[in-house]
Amino acid sequence: MKFKISFLFVAMMMVSVCAHAQSARNPLNREPVNIRLNKGVSPKKLSGMTFYRPDGTQFDRTDIAYGENGRKISERNLRWDAEDGAWVDVSKNDYMYNGNTMLTLSSVFTGNSWNGSSKTEYHYNMAGKADYSFNYGWNKKTDSWSDQPVLKKVWNYNENGRVRESVKWYFNKNTEEWDIPVIRILYSYDEQGNQREEVIQSYGGSWKDVGKYTYSYNEKQDEVVCLSYVASGDSWIYDGKIVCSYDSDGDMARCEYYDNNANGSMNAYCVYGYAGAEKTESNVKDEDIDVYPNPAISYFNLAVPEELVGKTAFFFDVSGKQKKSVLIGNASMKVDVSGLSTGVYFMKVDTYTKKIFIK
Repeated sequence: MKFKISFLFVAMMMVSVCAHAQSARNPLNREPVNIRLNKGVSPKKLSGMTFYRPDGTQFDRTDIAYGENGRKISERNLRWDAEDGAWVDVSKNDYMYNGNTMLTLSSVFTGNSWNGSSKTEYHYNMAGKADYSFNYGWNKKTDSWSDQPVLKKVWNYNENGRVRESVKWYFNKNTEEWDIPVIRILYSYDEQGNQREEVIQSYGGSWKDVGKYTYSYNEKQDEVVCLSYVASGDSWIYDGKIVCSYDSDGDMARCEYYDNNANGSMNAYCVYGYAGAEKTESNVKDEDIDVYPNPAISYFNLAVPEELVGKTAFFFDVSGKQKKSVLIGNASMKVDVSGLSTGVYFMKVDTYTKKIFIK
């Protein structure tokens, strides 16, 4: 079977394979993401993804493992060897944490061993969102990581705490400064907070459109369609689409990939696997979660027991509609609520609930 690779597939597979982009770009399900894996509160964790050709033949797989506090500790990518009838290692990411910093070590499997390919150091703000990251290369001469990062990525957010843009920069060895922008991504959302557009630009003295994704949602909000375009002069050329559906818990269940061929046929699909939440004994009580000041105006301080670090806090209005989510990166942190309207909200962390007043 001949596989045509479009801009959509090249862009997505640069970080991993197919729909794995949102996980690789966003290791702890923190923003920014393109297609959300979880649309609501779900006890399940993504355990892996398997990719198939239209005839049902599997060709790629990603296995995900978690450690204490539910944090992701590894991601292993495998390829199906049809000749041997077995899965073979291709690449992996290992994750390590220290306060508001996360380190991602990427390796590729060559020969009979793992070899380092890149190292990324993520720095998060008090709201648990990515501020910036540094990327280091592997020095084959010294058989170690380079001391100087070669790439930096910076995220900027809007008043609602959603990512507005991300910019990648190259380090200029001559000036010893970060003065060479490379790629910029601009994000836009609808009133419900669903992402609607993602425009990718490259820099060559000025920013120039390269490609974009647009997102649309059905009435039940259980399906999202992502259309891919490449820039050609002042026009956008359609280059394929992804159609993803969610299960009854609001978790991503399946994504189908369509090329820009004449008959619009599907050329791959992905099935997502989940593990249920582990049932562990906990001594945490609702009163152990401290919120102050409450009522809050633009932010409040959140203090939680250590075992809730790594969990996600979801905010619901009195009608039960989810309005915001924040990853708890530290036992003590500030939470920006400037994007929420005046009123009463319920903050849910794991099985614990706290009433929040916004004025």
